Amino acid sequence: MKTFGKDNSDNASTNQYRALASLASDYLWELDEQLQFIFHDGINLSLSGYSNEELVGQCRLAVMSAAFPQSAELTQHNQCLLRHERVDVVLPTGLEPIKHIHIIAEPQFDDDGVFTGFIGCARDMTNRVEMEKQLAKLATMDDLTGVMNRREFAKQLNALHQEAQVSADQFTLCVLDLDRFKQVNDAGGHQAGDQLLRELVTIMSRYLQPGEAIGRLGGDEFGLLLRSSINIAKTVMEQLISEVSRYQFKWEDRQFNVGASIGLAAIEQGSGQPEELLITADMACYDAKNNGRNHAVVSHGSFACEHLYKQTTKPVEEALRNNQFKLLVQPIAALGNRELLKRYELLLRLECADGSLLEPDAFMPIAKRFSLMQELDHWVVENALAALQCMQENGEDVAININLSAHTLVNQAALNRIKALFGQHAIAQKCVCIEIAETHAMRNFSELTKFMWTVQQLGVEFALDDFGNDMSSVNYLRKLPIDYLKIDGELIRSVATDRTVYSVVAAFNDLAHTLGIRTVAESVEDDATIEAVANIGVDYVQGFGVSKLQSLTELVPHPQEQTAPLRLEF
Repeated sequence: MKTFGKDNSDNASTNQYRALASLASDYLWELDEQLQFIFHDGINLSLSGYSNEELVGQCRLAVMSAAFPQSAELTQHNQCLLRHERVDVVLPTGLEPIKHIHIIAEPQFDDDGVFTGFIGCARDMTNRVEMEKQLAKLATMDDLTGVMNRREFAKQLNALHQEAQVSADQFTLCVLDLDRFKQVNDAGGHQAGDQLLRELVTIMSRYLQPGEAIGRLGGDEFGLLLRSSINIAKTVMEQLISEVSRYQFKWEDRQFNVGASIGLAAIEQGSGQPEELLITADMACYDAKNNGRNHAVVSHGSFACEHLYKQTTKPVEEALRNNQFKLLVQPIAALGNRELLKRYELLLRLECADGSLLEPDAFMPIAKRFSLMQELDHWVVENALAALQCMQENGEDVAININLSAHTLVNQAALNRIKALFGQHAIAQKCVCIEIAETHAMRNFSELTKFMWTVQQLGVEFALDDFGNDMSSVNYLRKLPIDYLKIDGELIRSVATDRTVYSVVAAFNDLAHTLGIRTVAESVEDDATIEAVANIGVDYVQGFGVSKLQSLTELVPHPQEQTAPLRLEF
């Protein structure tokens, strides 16, 4: 093969090649057998500072070593040139602002196999590299507080657990739940609550030593990984609780005092799997809240679990038997009023004797730990379908979204029970949408897919929830029969103020629409966010900025008797 630029008879084809190649790259260059430039064409000056003409005759190795800082990538580039091997590398520049240049080059040989030089091109990949960094950051970091998100925290917990198994050292997992946080949210709105969380994270971070970590597990719940024994950790956490209880949060013309309840579990040899430790610490935290709040409780393994079982599962079991659970609804509004159906997502609460409602964080850990989630899911679907049938019989054009837990999604018998419920109620087509959390979709992918296809034949739709929380889901989005894509609230909260997040949400929205999937923006809390997602082209919005929660019974025109209490055996 002849090297371009060496044979005058090939000038026409060479020029044509160069013109086409320049359209696909920012820099195009050719080297001779001595690795000297015989041609260079850049969008402006080359990164070396030389003009295209000045580079001709200079050795590329010397030019690159002078223009780029020493790095493993530069060494790889130079070695490939010297070995006459293909070059494919991204080089960072040394000057501010730093750029990232993707270089590709192919060695050239004549018909006798003799090396004659290189043909190469390069493209400025800075925007792409920065976007990838932002995506990686979003995938591991809680956007509101700047600490690790739940998924990354779980990875770090798993790594610390593995270290404990081989080192015989004892570490500590702490689960912290804020007390009286709801009062701040109710009085000052979500902006006040968000600011409080950021300020408290600053306080918590002061109690961490090098190598220790903090993550937001959800809402006002945080996890801490401490590289100290549980006794030392308890002392540290009691000091943290003391400072949090003294802290006065100021918002506008008001002051608030909050507290913290903390559960601790030892990470050591034989302490159980990481997910079991998280449940154990979570239950110890629940025990702290039930016994006066504002203090730390150490879990003592299975004994503590049995103790907590007797104290905490009874209310959940009785609530299932006596229909003490209550379904609230949150509207899902169509942007542009493009449909007549009124859509709502159902949210589960536990009604106490005094009429107050417990959030899921207060009873879900118990239900998960003692295998009550499938019964909860069954109760929700059964009561939701009964209410929906009643509303439709009264002429209401209503559609509902129902969440199913991972415990149900991975259990074929539980899925069959859910499927049977749809055959027992006369529900209009496409008026029920089952939401599946993105992080749970792959745990039982094969059986879940069969369930989805079967139930879709009954007119049921499906939504993939919290999309964007795990970037890997993009790979299998095409394989699931999804009707709606609910974009994760952590992204939506920043979409109006962060250009990178705006671009990411726009990309997710375009991807969904390309696949024929409608999109929902979660956790919409203000008009600016509504405007931002509307400009992107998102189909629906949901959150406190759209409407407050209300009881499902308020939507039923003529409430009928509730479904008969479930007969459960424990």
